Amino acid sequence: MPKYSQVFLNDKGICARIAAALDAGTFDRLVEIGPGGGALTSHLFPKYGAAMKAVEIDPDLLPDLRRKFPGLEIINSDFLKTDLDAAAGPGRAAFIGNLPYECATPILDKVLAFPRLTLAVFMFQKEVARKILAAPGGGDYGFLTLLTGARASSELLMDIKAGSFRPVPAVDSSVVIFRPRPFFSDEAGEARFRSLLKKAFAHRRKTLINSLALCGVEKARAAAAVEKAGLKPSVRAQEITLPIFARLAEAVLGER
Repeated sequence: MPKYSQVFLNDKGICARIAAALDAGTFDRLVEIGPGGGALTSHLFPKYGAAMKAVEIDPDLLPDLRRKFPGLEIINSDFLKTDLDAAAGPGRAAFIGNLPYECATPILDKVLAFPRLTLAVFMFQKEVARKILAAPGGGDYGFLTLLTGARASSELLMDIKAGSFRPVPAVDSSVVIFRPRPFFSDEAGEARFRSLLKKAFAHRRKTLINSLALCGVEKARAAAAVEKAGLKPSVRAQEITLPIFARLAEAVLGER
């Protein structure tokens, strides 16, 4: 197993399809996260050249990447600690990559918060992708669905079988395309929304009112907000859409 538990995509046809997903975007700079062995990079660097950079955490992979792609600027860094303004450079930015399983969600959160983002194409475990793309009422719908939806639209590009990777992982993967579509115009409103989501899904088997109460929200205030939103007292968090959650956040956590 590689040093950082990476799995490397080795299907050229799939790499070409992922790279082609960028064609629908408008951007000035491209950042590849975790180029690994360079399978996807080989479809990107010839096209984007100096407009592209890569961020790779594993120093052992750098010599081979630099040999394969002379002239490509590679930042040897943990992406979560990387300054995105410096990595992306000036102008509109796109991000692409096969995200590490163990930190895919915080990477996605960081990228979607980047103000100059215009497009992102990311590979996840299939289970994570299903949560991102889920519809209200289903078992996969939850915190990640709403957190992502508050910042971007999400579209499934393809599913990929585990056998397309080396070493072969235990799960299949999916590629998702993100386009910025901020729901909130102010940071305070989004912060209240995120805070409410954490409380709402902390006890997802319980009603929303009871889950909020267990997380310190005054039960009467939660019940009043649910009623004002036109919801039944028995409603659970996984049944509620993003716009209604935003209204609930203001009613429950906003100033009285």
